[in-house]
Amino acid sequence: MILKKQLHYREAIWMLAKTDLKMRYQGSWLGAIWVFLKPFCLFLIMNFVFSHLFFKDNPTYSIRLLVGLILWFFFAEATTVGMNSLLSKADILKKIYIPKWIIIISATVHSALAFGFNLIILFLFLFSYNIFPDLLHLSLFFVYVFLIYGISLIFSFFAAPLIVRFRDLNQIWEVLLQVLFYASPIIYPISAVPPKVQSMLYFNPMTLLIEHSRVVLIDNGIARFDHLLIFVAIFIPVIFLSLWYLRSASKNLIENM
Repeated sequence: MILKKQLHYREAIWMLAKTDLKMRYQGSWLGAIWVFLKPFCLFLIMNFVFSHLFFKDNPTYSIRLLVGLILWFFFAEATTVGMNSLLSKADILKKIYIPKWIIIISATVHSALAFGFNLIILFLFLFSYNIFPDLLHLSLFFVYVFLIYGISLIFSFFAAPLIVRFRDLNQIWEVLLQVLFYASPIIYPISAVPPKVQSMLYFNPMTLLIEHSRVVLIDNGIARFDHLLIFVAIFIPVIFLSLWYLRSASKNLIENM
């Protein structure tokens, strides 16, 4: 019975995800391409400016920048579509019962697919730099990717019910994303800021995940494992808390849509 229910949920997630993709890019071929081009256009601009002006002595700056940008766009896209997922499916939710977490996860599948295509290009860049991560370091990298997706879902589980009541949250999150972008070591290495500022930056979870991803992919090393264990120890109870909040906040949600 449990297995049958899980299969039903998987089918529902995939069906909703396919519907989202069709509706989002129906009659627009440029829109679908832009999802993949956007991070690379930004990469070309930032790489041209910063690699020549500030980090010309760092031979791996370009690939480090690309890793940071791809991970960041994955996080930014997943949180944005996840936050708006319930509101965008208001017509469906008013007619039939669907668990709210299914709506949110199905909305973020598109972000995961786009990230998968971007990864192909990322690994082509890595190979061009003669960087070939082994299985252990690749596995750790995908652990960090999973955690990025996880914190995107946590944010969405909290924010999706809130945006139904507070529609300005979308604009607020756009501003906060800009703040978090510059508070993450994407266009600069974490070592370029003073130690006290580094401690402050680590309050941003993307700082740890981006830095550790670069270490395992580019440096062929393993960052401090205790940081990862602490992160996971916080991550597990928080994701259950976010699911509990989503369930409790969804009781009178339909009436506010």
